[in-house]
Amino acid sequence: MSASGVGIGLTPRAAEAVLERARAAEAEGQLLRVAVVAGGCNGLSYELYFVESAAEGDRVFDAQGVRVAVDPTSLPLLQGTLIDLAEGRSPSFLFHNPRARKRCSCGASFEV
Repeated sequence: MSASGVGIGLTPRAAEAVLERARAAEAEGQLLRVAVVAGGCNGLSYELYFVESAAEGDRVFDAQGVRVAVDPTSLPLLQGTLIDLAEGRSPSFLFHNPRARKRCSCGASFEV
């Protein structure tokens, strides 16, 4: 499964986890904002959080029933990214980003 080249995708497992976290945070119906921020051991890291509405200039994608908002600065760095869920004691999101040239071992930061 892959994301379209112009958007961001979620695997069914990741989408289910997002929806569960939205319920737990009383954020049902909100958008999932996916952003790239400076930081991490490779210079850029991913940020995920819920927002009530998209900001001006955002692109909004439907990914497995989750509405995903991406700001115009982050979009070129995230195009084609597929977000999955890593199983384990503390499940975390995995980013399969075709634009990343280098990733840290934990997968939380990357370099383009």
